[in-house]
Amino acid sequence: MEIRSLAAGNLRLRNNVLLAPMAGYTDYAFRSLQLKSGAGFCFTELVSAKGLCYGGRGSKELLYCGTESDIALTGAQLFGGEAYYIRKAAESEALSGFSAIDINMGCPVPKLFNNGEGSALLQDILRAENIIKECVKSGKTVTVKIRTGIKRGDDVAAEFAKMAEQAGAAMVTVHGRTREDYYSGEPDYRAIERAVRAVKIPVIANGGIFTVQDAESMLERTGAAGVMIARGAIKNPFLVCELLKNAPPCNLKEYMAEQLKLMASEKGASRTVKEFRKFAPYYVRGGEGAKELRMRMVSAESLAELEEIIEENADTINKIRNNC
Repeated sequence: MEIRSLAAGNLRLRNNVLLAPMAGYTDYAFRSLQLKSGAGFCFTELVSAKGLCYGGRGSKELLYCGTESDIALTGAQLFGGEAYYIRKAAESEALSGFSAIDINMGCPVPKLFNNGEGSALLQDILRAENIIKECVKSGKTVTVKIRTGIKRGDDVAAEFAKMAEQAGAAMVTVHGRTREDYYSGEPDYRAIERAVRAVKIPVIANGGIFTVQDAESMLERTGAAGVMIARGAIKNPFLVCELLKNAPPCNLKEYMAEQLKLMASEKGASRTVKEFRKFAPYYVRGGEGAKELRMRMVSAESLAELEEIIEENADTINKIRNNC
């Protein structure tokens, strides 16, 4: 795929391979490692605008970036259904270090949808427009992430992209599936293409990108300015490197060890052990001894035990990675 830098409002993205916000996965440790691999830009996990306004500790934790170099390449993703809270959150001290705010208008989970947030906004273009306009008044660069609609066969991406541009958004990411699709099925390439043609701001394509071939096909079929990878980066933590044609900064064993170190520095040992259990099945799979090793990792009861398992099985881990 063609790698190039991107401009979105006042943002200068170092390349057009972006990391998607994923609840429960794109914490500081994961984002930091993906940025070290070369990702052009990334976003925090979904943060409740209202929760942030009311001082929710959990919301603030999701915004942790660690270093100035990381925060410079990170946008804060907010969700909410009320323009007042979106703007107030954007102007809050908690987001003072972020130069970009991404507004989530695509999350399909019932909790958000039934509360008029996330993808529910695709049903109310006037409310969505007001939210974007108010967020823009914060002075931040505003980007928006949407889906192609609510039900299969819907295609509101072009209409929403055009509205977002007119409301002041500097970039739009289109997940090429409907809310009903969740994360399955082939992306709607034509819907993304129509959104690309409808606006002058960059449109980023998202959905179903797990390989270099997937990314190349996505760009060829949509004309998008770049790609945003999500689950593909969890299944293959070096996918960014492959897309950029960069040598990985480390092997898989070293990657896992560094991820644990970064997680522990932010969350503490006990929480790190519990949260790493959702990554292990993706990292250690498909090779001889993978199942047994994976079970040992998810059963570890302390950080020291988990680190020891990884260290003692470095050759197996790297062999599994090389055979993927």
